[in-house]
Amino acid sequence: YQHFKMQDFSEIRKTSHDKETSYIHLNHYQGPSLVPSSSLVFRFPFGKQSDCEDIHNKLEELRKKSSAEIMKGSDHLDHDCIVFRKEINDNSEVMQHESCKDCGNFFKGKLQTGINCLTCNDLFHKECFASNKDDDYGTAEEKFDDPEDLLITPTDSREDFYLGEMDQKNANKKLKPKRRGTFIVRFSKDRFVISKKPHKNDPIRKEYDHLPVSTVTLTGEKWIYLEKGFAFKNIDDLIKHHRKSHKLYFPINSPDSELTERNSMTEEIQTIAPERRQTNNIPQINVEEPNNSKDEFMHGDISKEDAEERLKDKAEGTFLVRHNNGTYKISLVLPSSRNFKHSVIHHTDEKFSLTNQKKFESLKDLVDNYMNVNPKNKWFLGKPLTDPNSEKFFKNRTDDDIKIERDLSRRKEP
Repeated sequence: YQHFKMQDFSEIRKTSHDKETSYIHLNHYQGPSLVPSSSLVFRFPFGKQSDCEDIHNKLEELRKKSSAEIMKGSDHLDHDCIVFRKEINDNSEVMQHESCKDCGNFFKGKLQTGINCLTCNDLFHKECFASNKDDDYGTAEEKFDDPEDLLITPTDSREDFYLGEMDQKNANKKLKPKRRGTFIVRFSKDRFVISKKPHKNDPIRKEYDHLPVSTVTLTGEKWIYLEKGFAFKNIDDLIKHHRKSHKLYFPINSPDSELTERNSMTEEIQTIAPERRQTNNIPQINVEEPNNSKDEFMHGDISKEDAEERLKDKAEGTFLVRHNNGTYKISLVLPSSRNFKHSVIHHTDEKFSLTNQKKFESLKDLVDNYMNVNPKNKWFLGKPLTDPNSEKFFKNRTDDDIKIERDLSRRKEP
């Protein structure tokens, strides 16, 4: 196969002959001269004019993307960078997907694309690379400290948790006098085993739990894993990756694993909200906030990307409220140089807030307040964007529907 790079084409032109045959020319020029070996022509027979039009538009879009300037966020303003592209080999047994240094998520798809920051010597998603990290603005979701992180005792070396050859019975004896959340790594029957005394945050309801670590050989190298999809060369990296997901809070040789009079009072305390705990046997019912004429700004369960798509080309200050992953968020159009802002709405003690200073009884009260503050205020909201789905809903709604919604709203029922 011969490969062509979109950025090498000087023009993309569509022509037709005798109204029967259509052509798309992808031409590469050196000065005024056409270079046939670096050019390409697509031919479309009669009846395929619509296909020709679609492909022409897609090729134009690809060419614009390939030549587009790389958007740099606040962390990379003066950095040197290039576009990163990598094709995954289908026949390889080794996981080849790279991950973003900023968000930690993998690049998806067979053809991975992103930004290679030469200054940082790391790879980034385009969105992560372009995000602004200052306090007032940014495209990234607002992040907050997780109280669970405070439970995880740092480790200095493998000796903090590894006890060598040991069977299950002796592991239980070692864990018995320790705090809930204490863990051991031991070696038994030719493999590593993680033994732990489950914390109240842990969905495991046994006195002790023992997790065997599996081994796989890929291209002549041995890898170990606890869950498929995440393999590591050594036990230290495996433990580091799974500390939070498997509630491995206190390494057994750490002073924090000791059960003292002071910390014994917290043994029965759960620091993770019940809805965050992992479970496979409890059904989950998602109840959307009821649509009513007062909440025209509410767009339901949509992602950040969907919100930005709806707000695209809207006036500065236009906003919507969405609800996903158990959290309310405001998405707002900023000046063109800043794109969009996404802010978390805190919902505690049945009140809503954007800051610690002001709390409101309802989302409507919060939105009304910030629509009427000084436009120079960083939380100022302009015009709400009405959910297109709710507009259709309102047109078909009867007087009885409205009465039922108002009654439910007064009783605070879904």
